[in-house]
Amino acid sequence: MAIYHFSVKTVARSAGRSATAAIAYRSGEKIYCEREGREHDYSRKTGVEYKEIYLPEGAPQHLKNREKLWNEVEQRETRKNSTVAREFEIAFPSELNQEQRLAMLEELCASIVERHQIAVDACIHAPHTGSGSDERNYHAHILMSTRKLTPEGFTEKTRELDQKHSGEIEHWREHFADICNMHLDMAGSTARVDHRSYKDQENGLEATLHEGPKVTELRRRGIETEISRTNDEIKERNQAQLQYGKNMDLLIAENEITLKKLKTEQQMHIQNSAKTPPLSAEEQFQYIQRENLSKLLKGEISAKEANLDLDFMQHNLEKVEGILRKQQKHKNDFNQQLAQDIVKSRLKQSHDKLQSLVDQHNELGQNKPLLFGKKAWEAQRDAIYQEHKQLKDRHEYQKKNGVKDLLENEKFKAHAWTQYQKEHPAKAEEYQNLYQSYRAIKNGVDKIKAEQQMKLRQEQQLKAQQQAPKMKSRGMRR
Repeated sequence: MAIYHFSVKTVARSAGRSATAAIAYRSGEKIYCEREGREHDYSRKTGVEYKEIYLPEGAPQHLKNREKLWNEVEQRETRKNSTVAREFEIAFPSELNQEQRLAMLEELCASIVERHQIAVDACIHAPHTGSGSDERNYHAHILMSTRKLTPEGFTEKTRELDQKHSGEIEHWREHFADICNMHLDMAGSTARVDHRSYKDQENGLEATLHEGPKVTELRRRGIETEISRTNDEIKERNQAQLQYGKNMDLLIAENEITLKKLKTEQQMHIQNSAKTPPLSAEEQFQYIQRENLSKLLKGEISAKEANLDLDFMQHNLEKVEGILRKQQKHKNDFNQQLAQDIVKSRLKQSHDKLQSLVDQHNELGQNKPLLFGKKAWEAQRDAIYQEHKQLKDRHEYQKKNGVKDLLENEKFKAHAWTQYQKEHPAKAEEYQNLYQSYRAIKNGVDKIKAEQQMKLRQEQQLKAQQQAPKMKSRGMRR
């Protein structure tokens, strides 16, 4: 069963905290705080699986340096009780692997940066199983600036994340749940998470009490507290409730199977019984329509032979469209992720090439000839510069439009469909069959409408001819 966790915290000076100390601990690095004039050293910390800084487009590139980024954040705040950073703490479903966790984190962080135009520094922590931590406890700390970041630097505060009535926090809780469920689905897992509280879900489960670092540390050492004992009791009751729910689901499923069997037997009895009252005209009509539609979809008869009713066909078309939309969304999400992965790989290659050109350019600068070969040196240096400029333009274009261009490219669509069939064969087959059914029903609806319109025009023409006054024939004058 996938566990959902998404908490929101702040780093405030009023609580004696600093952004530099917070990020040093979360990243497991040594960070010097210019405001405090001291160093926060957590370089011996273990368990940091991944860390990355995400900045808005056009942000100063020197802020990709963790120490410079959070020192600028601190320097921008002048009040002694300022909130200098916000934090989203998230837990990853245990059903996902390292690569899938990373994909989830990047998707979430990119959407935060895009929506609020702030700096984001994210770190994934692996569980400390040696100290008693749950081996499934892979989680991430997402530290965010409280101010927007532009090419000119940090500007105004993002107040929407402070206001309860804005609905932003609820938006991110729900969005993260959607990301979890999409990646669980793509991983082939049937587990799902729900961002709503147990109370809102009305599932009979109880929420546990917040334990905090002190209670957690005592729990790891095997020391019970009132809070940990209460939480253990709540977990036991929740487990019993979940087991009861599973038993009820099983019982309902068994009853549905029995009911289906009884209905089948009843139908056979109705069909073979001479005393059974005949079906009504409407029931007979619906039965024939369903049979003919089934034969049409199997290719056993043509649309003309099926002679299907328009209202019946449109009703079935709407049903198929609804299911097809959901499957189309799953396929689109897969294509989006595949395109992002391809563009990310391309950007890495071009970034490495750009760095190589910069190194070549710098090396040439250090070996400038004093007399002979100066023109050849300048030409070589200029060629490297021009190559760097062209590659950088392509790199920036890829960064901005790469995913969009791929999604619109027919060759990519064909490649993505092949990959989708490999990774989700059952869903791909279901999608193809459903799409064929949709096209068959749609063609049927279009033909019926066309026939009705033609018939209506013919009737209108005939009516117009009948209503037109007849001209009296005149004899020839002598």
